[in-house]
Amino acid sequence: MMKNFLDAIHERVLLYDGSKGVMLQRRGLKGNEASESWNLSKPDEVKNLYNLYKQAGSDVIQSNTFPGNRITLDMHNLGDKTYQLNFEGVKLAKEIAGDDIYVAASVGPTGMILEPAGDLSFDKAYSIFKEQLRAIEDAGADIVNFETFSDLNELRAAILAAKETTTLPIIASITFNENSRTLSGNSAEVCAIVCQSLGVAVVGANCSGGPDSLIEPIKKMYSVTSIPLTVKANAGMPNLVNGEAVYEQKPEQFSSYTKEFVENGVRLIGGCCGTTPEFISAIKKELDKIKTPDLELKASSTITSAFNHLVLSKDKEYVVKKLSLKENNAVEMLKNGDFYNLIRDYKSEKMDYLLIDFANLNEPFDVSGFTSNISFVIKKPLIIKSASTEILNKFLRYYPGKVGVVLSDNTEISLSQLKHYGALILNEELEPITN
Repeated sequence: MMKNFLDAIHERVLLYDGSKGVMLQRRGLKGNEASESWNLSKPDEVKNLYNLYKQAGSDVIQSNTFPGNRITLDMHNLGDKTYQLNFEGVKLAKEIAGDDIYVAASVGPTGMILEPAGDLSFDKAYSIFKEQLRAIEDAGADIVNFETFSDLNELRAAILAAKETTTLPIIASITFNENSRTLSGNSAEVCAIVCQSLGVAVVGANCSGGPDSLIEPIKKMYSVTSIPLTVKANAGMPNLVNGEAVYEQKPEQFSSYTKEFVENGVRLIGGCCGTTPEFISAIKKELDKIKTPDLELKASSTITSAFNHLVLSKDKEYVVKKLSLKENNAVEMLKNGDFYNLIRDYKSEKMDYLLIDFANLNEPFDVSGFTSNISFVIKKPLIIKSASTEILNKFLRYYPGKVGVVLSDNTEISLSQLKHYGALILNEELEPITN
């Protein structure tokens, strides 16, 4: 009987697998072909690939389902096969894994940009992930791995879809630019804090560049987390040779970073684009030399925006700005959707956080639109007060950070609901409530 994944990853470093796309391309997958289509058309090829990683020593193999959402599959006229392609991808992996190793279902981003910068709504993203997740769980995946996300709020939609529709442990993995921020500007620390607050089992980084490019994001994540980390780097940056991306990093060079990753909280390590079973074997050799250190768990009362984080301490005085939404003028602006003009004077960087007081406001307004605008405009973390369960629920659901929520006597929302959305619960003195 295999150990529970969550127990195993706290005891030792688990070895992940490597790239699927590059390996399938070597077997004839064309550039305009969806790799998931082979789960139905060439299942033996997919199973052979899974088996190569099993033989290389992987403790966890990942299903061939990475861009298997309806939006991406529609581009290949395969949208109507979304359930079947994902189900078969996991099922084939389970057949190879047997009772020896874990199967993680790979789920990538939609490829669209979320509002307000793009056209994809949070709720639409949620429903897209939910469809893919149903197939993954039905097929018997042990874990779901959200990976290569570059927008924290899209990742939040995916995590909430998994929490609310499956019982699977969640791995959340983000891709970073050279400044340890995502394409959307989310810092490595914010990503780690928010994902942990939502209850994921493992958080980390993948893709980006070679392993050297992920050392800094992993260190930043380790400085703020109390859960295990994962890392899956590319085999360096590719060069274009005859119109084809060629990864030139060698397995030994790639695996030489293993010890440093493990020393910085990584408990699940593998490879992303360009890596092959040889890379996984090389990591295994390095892991065999390393004694797994204890995880140093960092616990603190932290709030974040989508871009910055703040550790709250009762011994420190903070520069606070307050936005009161109970005055008539503010209420009218909310009702009319004039969100930018309502919040533009609070863009100042000369504050540690913004305190938003909804008070007893019960006028109907577009909470998700307001939340979307404020998350985009205000770079500093937020603390909010509201007596309205509906406002709190919607604000926390759509806001791409970890919000501080002040509980007062007339706040009706339950603690469990606040925790579901990862909120830091505070009393009127802005001290954390821990139970």
